[in-house]
Amino acid sequence: MFLEINNFIKYILLGLIQGITEPLPISSSGHLQIFKSIFGLHLEGDINFDIFVNFGSLLAIIFYYRLFLKDIIGGAFRFIFQKDKEKKDDFLYCLLVIVATIPAGIAGLLLKDVIDNTFSSLLSVGICLFITGLLLLFIHNQAKNAHYKKITLKTSILMGLAQIIGLFPGISRSGSTTSIGVLNKTDLNAALRFSFMMYIPISLASLLLGLLDFDASTTYIPGYLGAFVVSIFGTYYAIKYFFKLVQKNNLRYFGYYCLTVSLAVLFYLALIK
Repeated sequence: MFLEINNFIKYILLGLIQGITEPLPISSSGHLQIFKSIFGLHLEGDINFDIFVNFGSLLAIIFYYRLFLKDIIGGAFRFIFQKDKEKKDDFLYCLLVIVATIPAGIAGLLLKDVIDNTFSSLLSVGICLFITGLLLLFIHNQAKNAHYKKITLKTSILMGLAQIIGLFPGISRSGSTTSIGVLNKTDLNAALRFSFMMYIPISLASLLLGLLDFDASTTYIPGYLGAFVVSIFGTYYAIKYFFKLVQKNNLRYFGYYCLTVSLAVLFYLALIK
């Protein structure tokens, strides 16, 4: 009985970590690796766990952007089927999201296992988090010079390529993509929103592929459902809090946080040697 409760708590904790860190520019994969390695929060059936918590985060992000998604997708369909020329921008936006999704989609299929097996060590995560911290400080310093509200084809392609870097545990997907958007003079809020739009099809495709590897024999329903629920709430409230900080131009604090965690991980590794 105690072992079951202990196992359930592990699922809840990791689901909460996934939920909170997924929308924040601090690398959810890196944080999960840290907690699994340093605090011993290992789980059997990790593939099943990833499917449940990623689905929870995906639902939360879709719900947060539900009105925006309704407008642009509805507008795109009206442009295609009703020839409503006023909705051309909505159609082009959806098209740019698809274009931006292609590079990471291909890289994910070809390289995800290699990256996970080669760069999932604590040392790699620590170094990658340091890079993420520097990226976030760069975004903070450059955001004041970025004013374009529209995403261009060039920016969407470059942000799509930057999303490949986010496959590395410790590198923030939203941080790497947004930094490229800001570097191309795109307004910070517009770049962040486009980054989350890019996340939706990638996450959905990853979820569908993950279902092919779903292992029903190791399913621990209470743990998976618990992690699923907390990942939904964790992601939703984290993204709301995140955008409040962005509006106050406080993105640099996430950069300081990543640098601090990175140094703490590297210091920990030095101590245990």
